[in-house]
Amino acid sequence: MLPKWIGKKNKHDAAWVAILLSAIITMILITQSYLFLVSCIVLASFIQYVPSILAVIKFKHTNEFPNNGFKLPFGYVIPALALIISCYMVTNFTWKTILVGIVVGVLAAVAYFFIEKDEEKHQKYLSKMRNK
Repeated sequence: MLPKWIGKKNKHDAAWVAILLSAIITMILITQSYLFLVSCIVLASFIQYVPSILAVIKFKHTNEFPNNGFKLPFGYVIPALALIISCYMVTNFTWKTILVGIVVGVLAAVAYFFIEKDEEKHQKYLSKMRNK
């Protein structure tokens, strides 16, 4: 999913651009406090969990289950509670954490539009995986 130039290798077959970028990001983050890094991890988890919670609500509401074994005990109580707790977590973030989240989100959105997508290669891979 990353641009090809990030995987550029040197004569020792090491991805030097990726190593350099990782080192720069590490140096920036290592200068921050431990609690800031923890709140960044919580923000990343929030970004992952909220779509999952919303998907569970959608599956329950539309009865379009990804498989036949989907059951939701207590109806919407568990996903609603999870969503409320997740929203409460956002209120505890500092402005610095939210700013980092916004910057990372904008950079990811911009990178998404510049990354060349090889749809044919992707479809071949999917068909290969289905035939296994």
